[in-house]
Amino acid sequence: MALIHAALLFAAVCGFSLAAASLGNFILRIWRLEMETDAQHLLIGAALGVLSIEMLLFGIEVTQQIRTGCFVLLGLLFIFLLVECRSIAQRCVRILKVAFPVSRVDRFLLIIIGIVLGVEFLACLAPLTGSDALNYHFPVQKLILENGFHPNYSLSLSFFCGQHHLLVLFGLALGSEKLAMGLIFLGGVLTALSLACLASRWSSSTTALSITLLFLLTPVVFWQISSSGAPDIWMAFFASAAVIVLCQSKISGTWRQALLAGLLTGGVAGAKYTGCVVAAGLAAAIATEYRSALNTLLLCAGSLFTGIWPYLRNFIWTGDPIFPFLTKTLFPERVNLFTLRALLAETGASQSGNLGQLIPFVFFAGIRRNSLGFWDFFGPLVFALAPLLIPALGSFPKWRVLAVVWGVSAVGVFYASGLPRFLLPIFPIALACTAVGIDFSQKSGWKTTNRLAMGLAALLFVMGAAGLVMYCWKPIATAIGVSSEVSYLEQRRPDYQEAKAINQALGGYAKGGKTLVFLRHMYSLDVPFVNGDPTTSWLINPDLLRTRRDWEVFFQREGITFVARSPSYPQAIEAPLTEMEAKGDLVPLAHLTVQDFRGMRIEGNRVEIPVVILKVKSSAEQ
Repeated sequence: MALIHAALLFAAVCGFSLAAASLGNFILRIWRLEMETDAQHLLIGAALGVLSIEMLLFGIEVTQQIRTGCFVLLGLLFIFLLVECRSIAQRCVRILKVAFPVSRVDRFLLIIIGIVLGVEFLACLAPLTGSDALNYHFPVQKLILENGFHPNYSLSLSFFCGQHHLLVLFGLALGSEKLAMGLIFLGGVLTALSLACLASRWSSSTTALSITLLFLLTPVVFWQISSSGAPDIWMAFFASAAVIVLCQSKISGTWRQALLAGLLTGGVAGAKYTGCVVAAGLAAAIATEYRSALNTLLLCAGSLFTGIWPYLRNFIWTGDPIFPFLTKTLFPERVNLFTLRALLAETGASQSGNLGQLIPFVFFAGIRRNSLGFWDFFGPLVFALAPLLIPALGSFPKWRVLAVVWGVSAVGVFYASGLPRFLLPIFPIALACTAVGIDFSQKSGWKTTNRLAMGLAALLFVMGAAGLVMYCWKPIATAIGVSSEVSYLEQRRPDYQEAKAINQALGGYAKGGKTLVFLRHMYSLDVPFVNGDPTTSWLINPDLLRTRRDWEVFFQREGITFVARSPSYPQAIEAPLTEMEAKGDLVPLAHLTVQDFRGMRIEGNRVEIPVVILKVKSSAEQ
């Protein structure tokens, strides 16, 4: 049954991709735009289709009829699929004719790529365990479905949700967490196809396929595609798609090219604040390549049209389009300095750029020694082969587009954040450049250099494959029904047992009000809650919540009836809450003991943690 379910989900993801491509193909046909190859045309069509779907989902959110609206949207996509199915089928047939026959090496690479994608797809069907996904990517969308579309200051990171989070909302609204994960996986597949299209413009099919396989075996990539639960991989797809458009010869230098690239750029800028830096890189690329102020303005206008919606939402809700980073300047009376500092540190915005770290960072070799993990590791290939790029790229047309997007974006991200994982949107572009360097060394007869490059690539293939197997075997065993989902969650999902204990203890108090919790990972909670962690909740301001009386007023205002701590309160607010317990304002209701991770989850250290449920004494009881 698990395999049948996986097959149905795979069919659903394929159906969504074809429907999106159909919608985008319809738009391109209306505009009378044709890409150089059928593969590029379908990719750009899929990108336009996904953007259109996301903008429609924003409109559906505003109506507050989200589940109904998502099913109506599903019907609309089916109509476009029927209308455009003949055109899409013809293009797919032509793609297959061009792709085959291939050499034995290419056929082998295609088979391995298929196996890797199959492994990553099965892994993405396991229950959600990604830390950030459990913290806000999925909980925010779950709460929107339950409580409606409105600002949630309890989860400050909810304001960081960009337009690709709407695909998560779409999956959850249709009743399937696994479908939401499958749509994230789809973003990875489309990114890999975009990389293959870009690399094949200037390098052989074997090199293009090899670099695509290496992309899929890169730890940060297979983590993003398989189990992270973060939709950031879609940024890489839209950045690659925009570069593909800027490299088109048929529409080179036209206003249509600039506007189309701009619409796709909005898919990067609207996803995350650092996406605006990548959008600036794309604007710089069109300005450098075509030297047209009008085309540059058209690109900016197009990106504004498709990418403004999360910023407009934040502006309407808070007055700060990039909440909370401008609040200190715009509305100093509303600022929560404690939470703001924590968020600046979390996003890397508070770090000062060290010039000595810039070069490794730009070439994807920067690491954070205090927080090592899959989420930052791109591998050494781009850095090691960087010397090949200068002589190679100078020999090919349109090389400035890739170089400018890569350079401007990487330097901008370095000074805006400094977190390596935020380079993911431009990683495929850098790999396409690296493919050019590898082929250039072959054609130039640099045998030693070429052998070193091939040896490094082979080593990274082996290491990446080993890492993929080690990382994905447990999720796959769960996804195909070999292991129990409950057992998997208890062993792998952080804060799962605490949330389960809170749900069990308070499940009988259906109308008992909200619960103040201090968990980082809140997706497993089924009871109404308010996040009490001052590092992530804009509501919890330690400067304003200093006394018992302050907390009593806060509990009454927010409708909080219960408090759940496991095991202690955050240090910044510990004193007044501990005093309330001592004075009898917080009455013990239940005491349970569970197991959870201590320190980094990747280390696997588990300890017993007490979970204490307390009831807030009402004013009448006092």
